[in-house]
Amino acid sequence: MHRIRLVPDKAFYNKCEVDVYDVTSGSEKKRCRIDVEYSVVDVKKFKEQDMDRAAVMEYYRQWIYDVVKHYILDDWECTEGMEQVLSIVDSHIDESQLR
Repeated sequence: MHRIRLVPDKAFYNKCEVDVYDVTSGSEKKRCRIDVEYSVVDVKKFKEQDMDRAAVMEYYRQWIYDVVKHYILDDWECTEGMEQVLSIVDSHIDESQLR
C-alpha cells in the first residue's frame, strides 16, 4: 500500500489543483496532479440527489481516493493533506446550492 501526501496548489472558484506525492519509500516522488472540481454544475448533481453537506464531503473523499488509486494503480493511505483539500472544497460550496 502506498503512502500518499496531497498538496493543494491553486484553489480557483470552480476547482482546486492538487499535487499527489508518494512518500512510501521515505522520499517524496510526485505522481500526478488532479483537479477537484466543485463548480455550480458539479454541485447541482448533489442537490438533485438530495445529498446534504456531509454526504457531499464523503463523496469528494471517496472520489479523490478513487482517482488517485486509478493513477497510481494501487491502494493507498493519505498521510497528509486530505482534510486541507476537503476544507477548500467545503469553503467553495455555498449552502444555498444544496437546498
